[in-house]
Amino acid sequence: MGMMPATAPPPQPPDMVIWYTRNQLYAKQVWWFVASFIGLVSISQLLSWVAGKAFAPCPVSTRHADSERQGMVRRRRRDWSRLPLAFVNYFRVVAFRSTVDVGQVLNITYAEAFITVGYIVGLFVWTFINTTNVAGQQLSWQYWSGRAGTLAVSQFPLITVLGTKNNVLSYITGVSYDKLNYLHRMTARIAFILLWIHGGTKVCILPPTAFDSWFIQVGLAAIGGFSLLFFVAFRPFRARFYEVFFYTHFFMVLLMLIGGYFHANQAAKLGPYIWPCFLIWGADRFLRLFRVIYFNNNLYAGGKGLDATLELLSPQFVKLSLTRPPQFKWTPGQAAFLIAPGVSRIPIEAHPFTIASVDSRYHLRGSAKKGVRVDLMESEASSMVDSLPESMTVTEKGVMDSDVLPYWEEVDFFINVRDGFTKRLAAAARKGEKVRVWVDGPYGFAPNVKNDDIVVLVAGGSGVSLALSMFLAVASDVQNGKSQTRKVVFIWSIRDAKQVEWISKALVNALERAPPSLEIAICIFVTGGRKPDQMPLMNNNDSDFMYTMDGPTPTNADMPMMAPRMLADFTSVQITPGRPDIPKMLKDEVALASGRLSVTVCGSAAIAKTCRDALRLPFSTALFGGPSVILHVESFGYA
Repeated sequence: MGMMPATAPPPQPPDMVIWYTRNQLYAKQVWWFVASFIGLVSISQLLSWVAGKAFAPCPVSTRHADSERQGMVRRRRRDWSRLPLAFVNYFRVVAFRSTVDVGQVLNITYAEAFITVGYIVGLFVWTFINTTNVAGQQLSWQYWSGRAGTLAVSQFPLITVLGTKNNVLSYITGVSYDKLNYLHRMTARIAFILLWIHGGTKVCILPPTAFDSWFIQVGLAAIGGFSLLFFVAFRPFRARFYEVFFYTHFFMVLLMLIGGYFHANQAAKLGPYIWPCFLIWGADRFLRLFRVIYFNNNLYAGGKGLDATLELLSPQFVKLSLTRPPQFKWTPGQAAFLIAPGVSRIPIEAHPFTIASVDSRYHLRGSAKKGVRVDLMESEASSMVDSLPESMTVTEKGVMDSDVLPYWEEVDFFINVRDGFTKRLAAAARKGEKVRVWVDGPYGFAPNVKNDDIVVLVAGGSGVSLALSMFLAVASDVQNGKSQTRKVVFIWSIRDAKQVEWISKALVNALERAPPSLEIAICIFVTGGRKPDQMPLMNNNDSDFMYTMDGPTPTNADMPMMAPRMLADFTSVQITPGRPDIPKMLKDEVALASGRLSVTVCGSAAIAKTCRDALRLPFSTALFGGPSVILHVESFGYA
């Protein structure tokens, strides 16, 4: 007796074969579409970097000194050789400074709008094309419903990558992780819509008995978790209840991925699009854990983190300072995540803040005369240097190595007090408590302004963290011949005159040590109605004015002649009541400049929009000798 033939699987309906084949094919085609755009941006970034290196200006030390600033004066006739530069500038105006405003809650640049519309159109075209079944019925729901779910699931790895801090796309495209976060939210919301096109159709059409299946149930749990996350992720809720969003995000994403894996893999073998999300997330967490251990596991601290001091600057702002770990280095404009188990409800939660200080690579050298007091006679300065403690080393040229001030050896943060973590941090500062923190970072890309002739820094409130660190770095780079910047303009808008004290010591030290070749203009605007003569806290009257690497030199009480100067003593500093006319100030700089001018703004969404609007320059600006204008925006509004 021969063996019984194996039972062949029942033949698949023709529609199912076509449905499965096209779903797999179109998911890959969407990825080719996305990858092509990423590749285009990456190539553009590479060409920009190569052009910057190839056409970089000569080092400052080899260039002819322009004592009368003739290079800053614009030629007033049309120069057609500048036509390519005019096109580049106008592209920046259209793509990155023109915005689409959605009511009062959201404005996005044309570049972001173009990417958003292109992505939506692409996904929906692939969802609804070729949806005629074998019976000739057009737009068959079995086709577009299943394909909507397939395409949504296929984008999970992209959504996950865009949401990570150690973001491979950031290094490929040169776009910082925090700016890619807009794309993370955008792609997630489109995937949510596609999933409801998929799931909502099934809920309306399938018989109730179909929902007894386990893989349908886990699918419903996944889309339910995604729905809850979708609503708590809206900006008004996220801004007011960020910690609720933070925890909901973690647990609902976990539910969505686990439930989605079992549902999608059972229905259409789409598991290979979901399990890599866990690897991407795990790799990001591993790198962040490695950073935390590497930067914070110091023997002198017993491996228990770093001691941080808190200072309540005002009811709305807290300053957090800690001694810089030896391995921790950053560039101005970067941010770090702070983990404070004694303050956080969950010990591992981390919160990002821009670093306000600069590390010792950017310290400013100063002469003995400058380091003591500029109004001393030379003989008095010399005798004072001779009387300094031996711990202060003085070079043969009279330059103090002791001006590596604590500001260059500390990691400082100005923190805007909101609800949750920052509110508890303010409460700890009010009580005079110290906290243990772990630092995770640095993250983000700092604007490169070394080749810019004029650097304008615009800040609002705690946005001064970025502006101050970049100001100090510009002064240091010019002093060390690493930058061609000839002028830096520092604009800061604050509510209370007392807030000047936050940065007065750093500004005074920088102004006393800044190289003469660098023109400096510091414009501080007090919007709270106080008059300039009601600002007694501009005096940098701390007793630790001068430092060595080992600690402070004799205090003001011991050496009264070394009393620090006041910020108002400098003619380059203007403190004015009222709101700044930012458009006029920016246009005045553009009108007088040539070469390269960069504007870096860090503040609310309103300040960012004001700067964008002011720098929508006409096409002819560059043709008539105007500067090449670059705008960097770091907005701490919730998008």
